[in-house]
Amino acid sequence: MSKTDAASKSFLNSDAVNDEFFIDIVERKLNIKRDQFKLRLVFIAPATGKNENYASVVYRAKISIELLETKEKKLVDVIVKALIVTMEEMKEFAIFEREIVVYKEVIGDFENTFLERANEVVEFGPKCIKIVSKPYEIIVLDDLKAEGYVMADRKVGLGLEESKLVFSKLAKFHAASVIRHQKDGIISPHLDRLVMMQSESMNSPEQVEKSTQAFLMMYRKLVETAQNIKGFEKIAEKMSQWDPMKLMTIFMAIAEPMQGGLKVLNHGDDWLNNMMFKYDDEGRVLDLKFIDFQMSFWGSPANDLIYFFISSIADDVKVAHFDDLIQFYHNELVDSLKKLNYDQPIPTLYELHVDLLQKGGAFGFHMMFVMFIAKYDSPQDLDITQIFEQTKDSPGMFEAAFKNPIYQAAFKSWLPFLDKRGYLDAFLPNAPMTPFVQGIIAQMPKPEMPEPPKTEE
Repeated sequence: MSKTDAASKSFLNSDAVNDEFFIDIVERKLNIKRDQFKLRLVFIAPATGKNENYASVVYRAKISIELLETKEKKLVDVIVKALIVTMEEMKEFAIFEREIVVYKEVIGDFENTFLERANEVVEFGPKCIKIVSKPYEIIVLDDLKAEGYVMADRKVGLGLEESKLVFSKLAKFHAASVIRHQKDGIISPHLDRLVMMQSESMNSPEQVEKSTQAFLMMYRKLVETAQNIKGFEKIAEKMSQWDPMKLMTIFMAIAEPMQGGLKVLNHGDDWLNNMMFKYDDEGRVLDLKFIDFQMSFWGSPANDLIYFFISSIADDVKVAHFDDLIQFYHNELVDSLKKLNYDQPIPTLYELHVDLLQKGGAFGFHMMFVMFIAKYDSPQDLDITQIFEQTKDSPGMFEAAFKNPIYQAAFKSWLPFLDKRGYLDAFLPNAPMTPFVQGIIAQMPKPEMPEPPKTEE
């Protein structure tokens, strides 16, 4: 039994999900008192598939009740999400606290901003019904599936129209966040990535060493993947020259605002498992909502754009329509900021492209880590702890992941495009760095770095 399975079993057998827990959910969702109904049955099933959630367990709960006065029977559909991660790295990163802030203080406010300033109804995510902190950290949400929303296939990716819908909703989310930032700043230190990454645990010598070795192992496997593809020799040579310190800092460097100071709240983990779509009877996409805000942070919108391109757009779409989609996002962002009466200079399309180039290293970083998870296709459980704990099975896990046909197809279609655009140059030793990135590197402990991977003669 994997660690995740064991933790899930322990959670389900605990007193955290007793009758009182579900009665309280019904009271909150239906706005009725407990003396007006009785529980009949609670059915709980996993809400995500195998290898599709890595820090939490997510269950779909169907609660059957009977109204005492009328004898009418009702069903209440909710999602129960419990944090079960055991890695200190993830605990110190405060993923649960961050998601609470977003659900309690952000989503509703952003939706009200559009309603009040633009007279437009926009829904960014499910409603939060209940939050528990002990003995487990639990968030209870409306079940979007019961409202007709479904997940797309993460291994295939989205077509053009669905991708445009995502960029439109991201642009609205970002625009609303700009308005909120004008008023209240970062809202919570949990949404400041630099503050979170500078915690005592994350900067301890032992933790820095573990993280360094984990990322370097992924980096070596990524270079080996390029080396083993005919015609990719020059690209592999370039990747083998990457500066490991720059590679290590990109997770924080992506939080640098755009030139001019524009700062948005990034979803931070905007891949297909964290969004749900609604379609009409003819299969046309109507709407989407985001879920899972555990990685949200303030910074440039470049992260959300890069992350979504790498993880979630079909291979034949992301390259052919890259510029179209970036321009579409920019148009939607400009339109939304104007609707919301933003009174500061709005970044131009040129400035957005410059920002993407400055933060282009995130393409390589997310290809190494995020795309590997999004395209994972193996009967073997993907235990995320193997990445940081460096178990004996870790190298084999990456070997299998990077060699699977789905990842290989995405890798082959994407890598030459990134190289032509100059995005793979960001980690080269002589690549320019902004003062923001220089400051991050100056503050980071300097772990001992092994020699970079050697390309074959």
